[in-house]
Amino acid sequence: MFQKIAIVGVGLLGGSIGLAARERKLAKEVVGVETNPHTRAEATTRKAVAKCTDMLGIGIAGADLIILACPVQAIVTELARLAPSLSEKAVITDVGSVKTAIVAAGQVLGGAFVPGHPMAGGERGGMEFARADLFEGASWALTPDSRTRPDAIAKVTQLVEGLGARVITMTADEHDRSVAATSHLPHLLAYALSAIAGESPKLEGPSFKDATRVASSDPELWREICLMNRKALGDALDRCIGELDGMLKALDAEDAPGLEALLRKGWRG
Repeated sequence: MFQKIAIVGVGLLGGSIGLAARERKLAKEVVGVETNPHTRAEATTRKAVAKCTDMLGIGIAGADLIILACPVQAIVTELARLAPSLSEKAVITDVGSVKTAIVAAGQVLGGAFVPGHPMAGGERGGMEFARADLFEGASWALTPDSRTRPDAIAKVTQLVEGLGARVITMTADEHDRSVAATSHLPHLLAYALSAIAGESPKLEGPSFKDATRVASSDPELWREICLMNRKALGDALDRCIGELDGMLKALDAEDAPGLEALLRKGWRG
């Protein structure tokens, strides 16, 4: 499918892409670019990549597909760094969970950039948690715009389907509004619930564990994500506060029908 795939950032997502791409023989060569020496060693030891360097120019040289799998703010930075050293045949994609800002930054690459975001991952990041089946059956959003070349979209679609995921195409704005409600807001709520309960709650039911699982995610990473998607996330948070305020008023008024009506709005029975 590809001659050379270069993965910039071989943490959970980048490492999982490397493991799956090599296992499924999607490329003749898969290499990594990573600044952390421990992660570089882990990526090569686990064979997520054939080799790994901390030099961007060396890592991407000759690659026909470059995948930016670093944190969202770093993706914006790397897009600008990539532009001067790209070959004409190279296609670039990313896995960032906020798309509007990344699409804007990617304009320097012209039609070769296909923004993407796999709806897969976990609360624990890092190469040590990477696995080859991470994307099996997952949705993978692509947010091309009018500048994106059709052949570039086709190549990234081949990659996504080759990894076992299914492509959903949408605009960057649609993506950011959607994940604000279904991913970013749940992370904020998980952190809030954990803060309310305290460090070691005396009683902890399965519902609390399910609701706070992602509170184990890296706060620094999620600080970046939330700030980059602050408008859409703020709107989702406002709606959530409105729902909670309604529940609080129903409780204060001992309004059983009103409270039940609010619960039924979100019931999935």
